[in-house]
Amino acid sequence: MWGANGEPSMRYMSTSVLAEKRVSTAPATAKPYLLGGLAALSAGAAAIHFAVIFEHFSQYMLYGVFFLIISWAQAIWAAVVLWRPSRPWLWLGMLGNAIIVTVYFASRLSGLPFGPDKGHTEAFGALDLVSIIFEVALIAGCAALLWRPSLLDRPVRRLTGFAGIASLAAFPALVIAVSTAVMTPGWAGPEGPAGMASTMSSLSAAAAAPGAQTGMGDMGTTDGHPDMKMYGSTKPATANQVIAAANLIQQTRATLARYKNVHAAFAAGYTYILRTNGEEHLLYDGPNPAYAGLNPQHPSSLVYAIDVPHHAPILLGAMYIMGSGNGPQVGGGLTRWHTHLTVCQNGKPTIAAFHVALRGTCNAATWHDQYTSQMLHVWVVPYSGGPFSDDLSLAATNAAARAALAHQ
Repeated sequence: MWGANGEPSMRYMSTSVLAEKRVSTAPATAKPYLLGGLAALSAGAAAIHFAVIFEHFSQYMLYGVFFLIISWAQAIWAAVVLWRPSRPWLWLGMLGNAIIVTVYFASRLSGLPFGPDKGHTEAFGALDLVSIIFEVALIAGCAALLWRPSLLDRPVRRLTGFAGIASLAAFPALVIAVSTAVMTPGWAGPEGPAGMASTMSSLSAAAAAPGAQTGMGDMGTTDGHPDMKMYGSTKPATANQVIAAANLIQQTRATLARYKNVHAAFAAGYTYILRTNGEEHLLYDGPNPAYAGLNPQHPSSLVYAIDVPHHAPILLGAMYIMGSGNGPQVGGGLTRWHTHLTVCQNGKPTIAAFHVALRGTCNAATWHDQYTSQMLHVWVVPYSGGPFSDDLSLAATNAAARAALAHQ
């Protein structure tokens, strides 16, 4: 078109030039966010499993091999799902992690059918629970994408520059932060590398000479009878027995976490109180037979330090009491059981070594000295003589209380 003066019309020229431009920017989708999130979850679980490989190799070779395989599998899966995602790869991630989750809950609820822990349940811990949360979330994410692949193509608001980088990195950063935090000793607890190393170190040292453990087996005699008797083998513990002893400590510690406040113990039925040398034994006094014997989910008695100035009672450990018969020596020479002599004093059955009166009455003329049911202490704080020490002296109690305060 031309203008009145014979020149090309600028209005039409502008329209023509603008019409030739093409904007080819593709819409932003949820794909990088969803795949990045799945990769972060898999990498986080892999990092936690890598951290405990050597501890599991020290327990049992097949445990270590299993953790080595799943650690690398989860790490590789994370890289491939970002590089070349596909339906078969999502299926592999979902099914592989489902197997891991199944093995985990089997080990916690019923015990594995093989290895040194055969038939024995493991305790739940912060470290392994975070890993399981990552894996369950990964399974759910893979299932969602397999069910509705269109989720990857859903449009999202396009962000550029720092905002775009931050939005993509937010969830992976959260996974990294949680994984890092839970692998510190204070968060991971006994299930973490530091806790496991400490437990295995103390048990291995004790296993070298279990008969040399300090205790109160020589506390004296009353009426010609030893005030205390020890039961079970004194042979050095085998590797499997050391592992079983470590598991007993971990399971006991996990159960005792809910009883740090003494009022929670009273509410649960631990209402029969016996006091010895600065300690308070709270015995279960209810009808449930599960509290008798070696049952880490239901300890027979809780032991607190009670003479700590300006401080509430401090939970030191548990005591397992057999209903009858010999206690199972799961840790070999490490886990020897003991009994105390009971005599009749002032018309009351009394623990001879501690002069602790029990319930009921007795007639000194017809009384026959007898021994209590077999008992086993499991201390969950650093304790004189080791985690299964029978030392109930005031010095041992005070040292344990100081150790517990130092670790708070």
